[in-house]
Amino acid sequence: MKKKHYIPSLCVLIAVLMGLASFSGCAPSSNSSSSGAKQISVIMPQNEMDTVGFMKQQTTDFEKATGIKVQLVNMSWDNVATKVTTAMAAGSSSYDVIEFDNSWISKFTTNKWVVPLDSYMTTDMKDGIIPGLQKIFQVSGVNYGIPWNNDTRFFMYNKTKLDAAGISQPPKTWDQIAQDTKILQSKGLVKYGIIDGYMQGQPLSNAITAFVYSYGGDILANGTGKPTVTSDPAVKNAYDFLQMAMKDKIIDPASITSDQQNAENVFCQGDTEFFPQAWAGVYNNANTPSTSKVVGQIAIAPYQLSGDGSSDVALSLPEAMSIPTTSKHKDLAWKYIAYMSSMTFDKNKAMTIGALPIYDKTFNDPDVIKKYPYWADFGLQSKNAKGLDAILWYDKFANAVQVESQKILLSQESVSNGLSSLQSTLTTLWQAQQSQ
Repeated sequence: MKKKHYIPSLCVLIAVLMGLASFSGCAPSSNSSSSGAKQISVIMPQNEMDTVGFMKQQTTDFEKATGIKVQLVNMSWDNVATKVTTAMAAGSSSYDVIEFDNSWISKFTTNKWVVPLDSYMTTDMKDGIIPGLQKIFQVSGVNYGIPWNNDTRFFMYNKTKLDAAGISQPPKTWDQIAQDTKILQSKGLVKYGIIDGYMQGQPLSNAITAFVYSYGGDILANGTGKPTVTSDPAVKNAYDFLQMAMKDKIIDPASITSDQQNAENVFCQGDTEFFPQAWAGVYNNANTPSTSKVVGQIAIAPYQLSGDGSSDVALSLPEAMSIPTTSKHKDLAWKYIAYMSSMTFDKNKAMTIGALPIYDKTFNDPDVIKKYPYWADFGLQSKNAKGLDAILWYDKFANAVQVESQKILLSQESVSNGLSSLQSTLTTLWQAQQSQ
């Protein structure tokens, strides 16, 4: 079934334009187009939800409303990442508004490549953006980015199969996941409880991070980045479950060679019951008859899974807009960011292209809930969003976690020995970073 797109009414567009008046007075006067220029350069990745040119049209509307010309560079995330990081490292002033990925925070702020935004931010932003999303782009309480993309991972499950098994509600803990899976398997309803993307790559380290979060722990100490693999019992608890679940076929053994797309395909065929780290688009795809055998069967839990029933944390991988320190038109850049991240714009974007909101109020807006009733549970899970560890050596960290985790998942090493090895590797990397 082809997704219908909402066409914004004249009233909505007028409301967006009227909102500009509140933006123009919130930015400091320093560095404001001293050369008299009324043009900025913006580089952002394409939004996979935007199949109707919404962002480009809104940029055109911004130009008409403000008289500020925008040179918009819009391409794939990989290309944007290469261009942005290259420009920042070279001290280039090519861009005034840039993509600011959650994995760049430590590197970009340590090198002073982006400016603090607290003095620019509106009260609506400070009070209204989902705290878990905004906190990801903070360092020592200072804001360096405004989220534009809510990429939170959600716990989904097959309600029809759960009902058929006589299970009244989705599990809250990983132990319940294991118990429910065995019941479902005994009744021939599913082959496995879960399939996930555990092939060596970023999705695996993301999945491990989410598992550890769900047990109330962290692989690295907050604030210092010092490895806590063997000193935080939550890490071992998470890995104990993972290794057991792989052995007992709670988790599909094919996960070890699967990516996220394959995991989604298997879930949509009805072969698994739970999808703990599903992205928002999975729900739509699961309800598309041409690609799914579980249309009308999938539900979103109002909570995240937990190791002990008390840790309700959702992994979030959002992206933000930021202003480079090299920008010559910071005030004009901020006007664009403010326009593209107001509550009015947030609702308009949600209604038009189905992109998840960044404001808590948008999740609860009557018009939004009427169109996407299942978003109410997305909103509940988003409240406790938490990002990846913000460290300069993240790529090396992720690779070490991926290599050792696969050995543990395949039972090539015991959990204790594997974690001792991971602790040693991460400690060496951390110490090398400390000495720089």
